Amino acid sequence: MLVNGRNSDTLPVLDRGLLYGDGLFETISFIDGEAPLWDRHMARLSGACRRLGIAMPDAAILQGEAVSLVSAAREVVKILVTRGQGGHGYFPGEGETTRILYTRPWPVRERGGIRAHLCRTRLATGSPLAGLKSLNRLEQVLAAREAQLAGCEEAILCDAGGFLVEGLMSNLFWVGDGGLFTPSLEQCGVAGVMRDFVLEVAARAGIDVRVVRRGPEALEEARAVFLTNALGLTRVSECNGNNYDADAVPIEITAAMNTLLKQE
Repeated sequence: MLVNGRNSDTLPVLDRGLLYGDGLFETISFIDGEAPLWDRHMARLSGACRRLGIAMPDAAILQGEAVSLVSAAREVVKILVTRGQGGHGYFPGEGETTRILYTRPWPVRERGGIRAHLCRTRLATGSPLAGLKSLNRLEQVLAAREAQLAGCEEAILCDAGGFLVEGLMSNLFWVGDGGLFTPSLEQCGVAGVMRDFVLEVAARAGIDVRVVRRGPEALEEARAVFLTNALGLTRVSECNGNNYDADAVPIEITAAMNTLLKQE
């Protein structure tokens, strides 16, 4: 793990990322030493830093540090950026930004799909953090515990109004009558870099994608449900008693993603 470019596994106790969750993160796929979606990640991180008033680290430095950590053909790099130390209580100061990078193994994905749990835990709407991958993830922690207790590997979350938003660590898509659907993220949720990629692929392939505000009943009517994040596409085989057809996921999307991530 690197903390401000140095090998370390410690962080100052007064770092605002630890004290207040005052920071942001990106989870990035590295394949054969390269990150195919690097520019998208940096664009999102830069925009999020501007919104929070945190100095954006030099993207070239981040890239060099990330590459130095990668040792496998497929690996996941996580980048955290905090406001650093300084300030008084909640009032931020002008301290130096802290950057933290570490790796984790590439996950094993089930080809036949996973079980997902439709959570009772709801995501707040109207938050100034909407759309940001901030370090404030307690809603996701509560949802993860709920899914865990239900014996599921993923969660699907709704907002305070009961409308579908996203997966626990992914964006949500489903195939139903009328084409491909994905929830609107205007009120809350994070627009993932792979979500944007899927929307672009669908547009090029002539697949109609509708961005909608729908409740959980949409999952009862769906033929296929899948989740996307920077590590690829995961099919959902079952969610709260509803079963789905993995083969109904548009082949144009799976093929484009396999090419991007160099998967079979």
